[in-house]
Amino acid sequence: MAIIRMKEMEFYGYTGCLPEEKVNGQTFVITCEMNCDSLPGCETDELEGTVNYAEVYEVIKAEVESSHCNLIEYLANNLAKKVLAISDLITEVKIIVSKPQAPIDGKFKTMEVEVTLHA
Repeated sequence: MAIIRMKEMEFYGYTGCLPEEKVNGQTFVITCEMNCDSLPGCETDELEGTVNYAEVYEVIKAEVESSHCNLIEYLANNLAKKVLAISDLITEVKIIVSKPQAPIDGKFKTMEVEVTLHA
């Protein structure tokens, strides 16, 4: 088994329940972990034997930047589904959506949700 991890990618998006979140937006931090039962590229050193990181990045970026959903839970689930569809090599995907500027009166580093889906 191999794990491909893309950590703490930052995107500007419009997910949130409050009207100002949908209008003004904010930064979201995404971590994507892809488990692969078999990753031929480990032996062949060929791009075709792995998951295309650039494609995963662009899919996540497009979804975060275009989504106007209410919940980061929903966003995380949508991201996981889209990443799973990218390659048959991916057997499990874990998405962490962090919302460091969540509209909560208090001191915190981030609010985040983790979703794991299996192929």
